[in-house]
Amino acid sequence: MTTWQEIQKEMQTTHPDIVRRGKYQKLVEITKRPLIVYASAFTQPTKNQYQNLMALDLSDKDGFEEVTRRIDSPSIDILLHSPGGSAEATESIVRTLRSRFSNIRFIITGVAKSAATMLALSGDSIILTRAAELGPIDPQIRVRNRFSAAGSIIEQFETATKQIKSNPESLPAWIPILQEYAPCLLVDCKNYTELAESLVRTWMKDYMFKGESTKATKAKIKNIAHFLTNEKQNLSHARRIGYDELYEIGVKVSLAEEVGTDFADALNDVHLSLVQTLHFSDAVKIFENSNNEALIYNIQTASLPLE
Repeated sequence: MTTWQEIQKEMQTTHPDIVRRGKYQKLVEITKRPLIVYASAFTQPTKNQYQNLMALDLSDKDGFEEVTRRIDSPSIDILLHSPGGSAEATESIVRTLRSRFSNIRFIITGVAKSAATMLALSGDSIILTRAAELGPIDPQIRVRNRFSAAGSIIEQFETATKQIKSNPESLPAWIPILQEYAPCLLVDCKNYTELAESLVRTWMKDYMFKGESTKATKAKIKNIAHFLTNEKQNLSHARRIGYDELYEIGVKVSLAEEVGTDFADALNDVHLSLVQTLHFSDAVKIFENSNNEALIYNIQTASLPLE
């Protein structure tokens, strides 16, 4: 298996775009399926100040449109590397993708969190490497200068209600906290949680478990969606959910090594070349396909074709 240093040497002697696209072609030769790459540089510490450019948002629809418009195939692979972002934008992207492709396989070699996990669950299946991870999809609500889990906000309010009811003298201690709650905040928390859970349930029913209408399958879908939106069970929105956990709860997920050694090796090369591009270039977000069509957002937020 190729190492980081070996890929780095390749990219130092040949243009990084040429190296990376060559790795895409080797993977496609094995899978016989077109490949789309959607990746952002959110794991690169030197680009932390550009996190707002790296999130999954409605502007990403243009990127997906660009790299899918000339792909003439009912089936496609999408390599996903994203911190997540907007559930509403994810819904729009899923509609776009599903209007064009009847079979979508998501591939994660690094990280796909939050709304990116939701996107992956709209696929017919998911392939992960051992190091790859998804994450919980419980909505995060901004309250003043921090984000908190929607379920935790509801729980804290319920705790306050019980304590104040049983001990009115505790009210002064709760007032500064409860003053942070904007009108309709609790209703919003419930709605956002239901949105995330219902979208994932619908997508899994329509795609991942299409045609499987047994009670056991319905219960599995409900359990998967509930597990991923349950902040009390996962304890942290950034929590790693890897292959073993996903397989255990019934997600249609495979390990790259199970697909084949050649596939796993080719995927490793794609991952290393992509991560190094994000690390050493000005790119903060990349849309690309195996037809050598690409779009990047760089540090200056410009949208430019790769060389």
